[in-house]
This record gives sequence, C-alpha cells and structure tokens, in this order.
Amino acid sequence: MSMPPKGRPVFLETKRFALRSLKPSDASERWSNWLKDPEVMGPLNAPIRKWTAQELMAHLASTDNNERYLIGIFDLTSKIQIGFFMIDVDLFHRRATFNVVIGEKAWWGKGVVNEARAALLDEFFDNRGIDKASGMPFARNFPAVFNYKAQGWRHEGTLRSQALPVAGGSRLDQFQFGLTKDEWRDLRAGRTP
Repeated sequence: MSMPPKGRPVFLETKRFALRSLKPSDASERWSNWLKDPEVMGPLNAPIRKWTAQELMAHLASTDNNERYLIGIFDLTSKIQIGFFMIDVDLFHRRATFNVVIGEKAWWGKGVVNEARAALLDEFFDNRGIDKASGMPFARNFPAVFNYKAQGWRHEGTLRSQALPVAGGSRLDQFQFGLTKDEWRDLRAGRTP
C-alpha cells in the first residue's frame, strides 16, 4: 500500500511561539517523558506509552501534512518544544479535527493553546481549504473545554458514555465542539457569529 503524497509543511509564528510540522528528527526524551506521564496523558484518556526513540520517530514519520499533521509548539525565546497539535483532515468534507497536548507543565494555564490554535485556524481556513474545525475533548478535560469555549467554538453536542476510561472507572462523556470558517472570520473581526 502506498502512502499518500506529502503536503506542504506548516511554518507559523505567534507572539510567543513557533509552530511547525514535526519530522522524525524531532523525537526526543522530552516527548517520551510526556507520553509516560499520567498527568499529561490522563485528560486525553490516552494510554501511557513507553516508546523507544525509534517508535517515536516512526510515529512522527507517519504524518503527511495533507490528511494528518503533527505540529510542534516551540517557545520562541528558548526554542524548546512545549507541546504539539495533532490535526486530522477530511479532504472531501473540508473538515479538520484538532487535538492538542501541552507536555511542559510550566506552560499549563498560560494561554498557549488558544494563541497557537488561533494561528492554525487562520492557516487551515485561509490556506488549506478547510471550512469547518472540530474538537472532541472528554467532558472531564476541564482545561480543554474551557479553551474551546473561551475561543468561541460552539458546543454542538455531548456523546454520553462514549468511552471507557483507560485508567478504569465510569464511562466518559465526550463533547463535540465546532467552528466554521465564517464563524471564525466573524470572531476575528470582533463580530458575534
């Protein structure tokens, strides 16, 4: 089976961050530590992973900057990677699903997600043919839910008892948030969509 052709990598800057498509050489012990940390992975309901450097490099190589993106968030001052976005694109329906991990806990609660995601929304809506963005945090992921609401995304529904928790316990509700290109343009222009 052949891989889809590689798309154009993402290279963006915000006031505080550089955002760029990741490549296998970005695999690091920092990444490995995030994947092993229950505080980082727990809100995502993702299993703890003890990947080798080769496994992490293979994961980074699996993206194509066309239908699947892994975009690193780098502090402009220190040049250190503090997190990443995973963006899956449905090219036919012109829809992108956004997921984010801020692995460096010193950056939690500092507005990283919405500053970085705003630049990515501009890029995907204006330059990559996307008409709708989606996000699906678990209801217990309070920081993610807060960020979607604060950025103006619409709560489109709740998938009740959608998933079993990786760490055991009661089934998890999952929220669906959405944002269209026109809604985002209105928000950027200071208009209420």
